[in-house]
Amino acid sequence: MEQVYINIIHFFKASYPILYGFAFLVASFLLLSGLDDLAVDFYYWYHRLFRRSRIRQFQELPESSLHTVPQKPIAVFVPAWHEQGVIGKMLIRACETIDYENYEIFVGVYPNDPRTSNEVIRVARTFPQVHPIMASHDGPSTKAQNLNDIHQGMIEWENVTGLRYEIIILHDSEDVIHPLSLKCFNYFIPEYDMVQLPVYPLPAPRRKVVHWTYADEFAENHSKDMVVRQLFSGFTPSAGVGTAYNRWLIEFAGTSFAKNMFRRQSLTEDYDIALRLALAEANLLYLHRPFGMNIATWAYFPQTFTAAVRQRTRWLIGICIQSWQNYGWVGDVRFRLTLYRDRKALMTNIINALAYVVLSYVLLYELANWGFGQYGRLAPIVSKGTFLWYIVVIDTCLMLWRFLHRYLTVGSVYGRLAGLLSVPRLPVGNIINFAATVRALRQFLASKRSRRPIAWEKTSHQFPNVNEAPIYQ
Repeated sequence: MEQVYINIIHFFKASYPILYGFAFLVASFLLLSGLDDLAVDFYYWYHRLFRRSRIRQFQELPESSLHTVPQKPIAVFVPAWHEQGVIGKMLIRACETIDYENYEIFVGVYPNDPRTSNEVIRVARTFPQVHPIMASHDGPSTKAQNLNDIHQGMIEWENVTGLRYEIIILHDSEDVIHPLSLKCFNYFIPEYDMVQLPVYPLPAPRRKVVHWTYADEFAENHSKDMVVRQLFSGFTPSAGVGTAYNRWLIEFAGTSFAKNMFRRQSLTEDYDIALRLALAEANLLYLHRPFGMNIATWAYFPQTFTAAVRQRTRWLIGICIQSWQNYGWVGDVRFRLTLYRDRKALMTNIINALAYVVLSYVLLYELANWGFGQYGRLAPIVSKGTFLWYIVVIDTCLMLWRFLHRYLTVGSVYGRLAGLLSVPRLPVGNIINFAATVRALRQFLASKRSRRPIAWEKTSHQFPNVNEAPIYQ
């Protein structure tokens, strides 16, 4: 048995250079990434404390002004493939609760998906503002292709009725739409060319840990990071839902794409069109608590590890890889920094996972040194006063700062208990992001080798019962 202990010590001695190198690499990258995040936090708090007028300029508008603007014709686009379980509930709730008169909902369906199209037709019999748009081809296609089909169907409807819609809104078949969201869009368009409202996952039982990782990330992103983007660069990405466009501008921006206004090849067509608009110097707006109200879109997100990895794989490919391929590094310094913030996720997700591996190995290393030290002492990985020691101390402070911000932002949306629980959920989110990153890179490289486009992977959806719907404040 003594020889086993000696062999363990020898093993860790031999692995010391590799362990130290990885520890230094990971700690250094975490420092750079953490300082980047810290700059975003400082920028937010600087405006929150000293330039509140910039953050609150739309929050302090009187609610009464929402109801005085003449209602422009609005078209709501809802793509649907195998959504028979949710589309009917979503449409009925929307039609019963939306506080707006001058709107129509166009739902994109497919000939080979009769259950979904029958659900839409059933609802349309009761609510004439709902219109199924049948694609000329079997599904599934990409979401972008479905949206393009809906757009053509809207134009055909306009040619028949003589109507002309001025605003186009994107929603998914699982969305809970805020009753005042259309009035909100009507108020700000066409002064702004694209308006994005916050998107939040619906509260779920605490055991739905995967779903809550979405809630944690969206709460921080949509209550802080998106606000900073709006103030810093003006490039507000579309979330794909709760997004409204000046109809005439996106048609103009898509002119060179013919009937491919939403880029079919992109797995994140919402991000792509927002980026295209931003490069054309369109006026984009992110609205956080406009008129002092929590006007947002709510929905359930994936609740299993596999489903979450599939969805985040698509996001990473579209936002980080395809946008890099299609547009490169463009714009001024602020715009490029914003693109960097989006694209650094590829590296950050890998390093975060590697940090867990290094930390686990360091713990085993120190445990062996403590338990079997009499068979040979191991050199410390982190010695006080060394350069690595200072990096680790700073990283620890940045990590605690990150925990605080996650608690504050999640707590502001879901309450203090959810804010506290968001901290132990961080590793779960990091593991999902790592798995999605590896999968995204593998799919991208396979696509490059085969010269075939990356296949679209649809996310299954769930719509809440009435008593599960959010309380609007």
